Amino acid sequence: MSPSAFTIKEHVIPCQHIREYHGAVKGNAALQLAIKQYTPHDHGKTSPNAVTIIAAHANGVPKECYEPLWEDLLETLNIPIKSIWIADCSHQGASGVLNESVQGDEPNWFDHSRDLLHMVNHFRDQIMQPIIGVAHSFSCSQLVHLSLMHPSLFHSLVFMEPMIQKENPSRLQSAPQARFSSLRPDIWPSRVEAEAFLRSSPLFRKWDARAVDNFLEFGLRPAPTELYPQASPPGAVTLTTTKAQEAWTFLRLYAFPSSTDPCDPVETVVGKDLAREAREEDMNNRSYVTNCPWPCLAYEFLPYLRPSTLFLFGESSHINRPARREDKLQQTGTGLGGNGGVATGRVKAHVIQGTAHMLPLEKTSETAAHISHWLEKEVRRFGFEEEFSKSYNSQKSECDGKALSATWMEYMELPSGTKRTLKSSL
Repeated sequence: MSPSAFTIKEHVIPCQHIREYHGAVKGNAALQLAIKQYTPHDHGKTSPNAVTIIAAHANGVPKECYEPLWEDLLETLNIPIKSIWIADCSHQGASGVLNESVQGDEPNWFDHSRDLLHMVNHFRDQIMQPIIGVAHSFSCSQLVHLSLMHPSLFHSLVFMEPMIQKENPSRLQSAPQARFSSLRPDIWPSRVEAEAFLRSSPLFRKWDARAVDNFLEFGLRPAPTELYPQASPPGAVTLTTTKAQEAWTFLRLYAFPSSTDPCDPVETVVGKDLAREAREEDMNNRSYVTNCPWPCLAYEFLPYLRPSTLFLFGESSHINRPARREDKLQQTGTGLGGNGGVATGRVKAHVIQGTAHMLPLEKTSETAAHISHWLEKEVRRFGFEEEFSKSYNSQKSECDGKALSATWMEYMELPSGTKRTLKSSL
């Protein structure tokens, strides 16, 4: 990250108390959340339309890998950024290092949704509206869940290659991602050897060079560690996010016989977020040994999504194929309390050519340009809504909002089925 672009401040706060799964943490230990706050030097602190961005990372990708995206966004955006906040999930990156002695083997995607809400409350004097959510891959599901918990938190969302769907893209593949993570090398005799190995990977050859450099800096850590306490020789390095935690994030293991009894205690405790009835290809089908229920839940939540939403898809994504892209578009915001969907212009999508699932780390500048165009329009809408809210009078109170108004009392005398009058059209 260029030192001239942002002031970077690190924070460590407690995670949300009580995790989704019993095995997420050892005993009642308090997990910690490692956060970075990026504040532009010329950040428009006094500007009323300065945006706050809350970002979320992909599985196994250190939060620092998105710094090139923030750098390019700062250059292209014609509205001021107040600050950008991003935290490593409790079991990954710098958070995972803080928690390595107490972290369990049952991560739940939505634990991070609650951690982010706790972060907003903790820094309430600094995280101000309009708040924009920017997420990549599995973390898009996390922001969907957070938006369901607090529909008015985000003014707008940007989902880059979202993992939000019922169908499992790995069912028909010979080497699903969890298997790749489980079998990958994760310790090297030296940082030089680790960097040479990782740079030779086809995955990293497609990335923006700045993102690769940041992965090598923050995605590796010196041994010994809790996992490798006897690591040798001196100078050995391992992955910052352990391959175990990365693999457990992709899939949950159900290594016990299934039961057709809906009251079976094992099914009701361990399989509570699996479907009672599901298609063969669905990721929440309880007949399989491994499943991934969280994106299925996020997909079900899409109709109730209130913030405006921009989807950015990679042209050759193995997850977001054309039919799945269209499915998400048609599902989003159309339900009770939703944003109105595509028909109202509140949900849009772009396909970025020459990219795949890691698009924000591959074509960083082009991704930033699409985000900028979207946010400039969304900030104008926020300004209109703010002005309207300031002038709007609900007519239901008097005495500075302390007493029922005469208008309220008048309407209380009307029959309960009284309908609103129609606004006259010009």
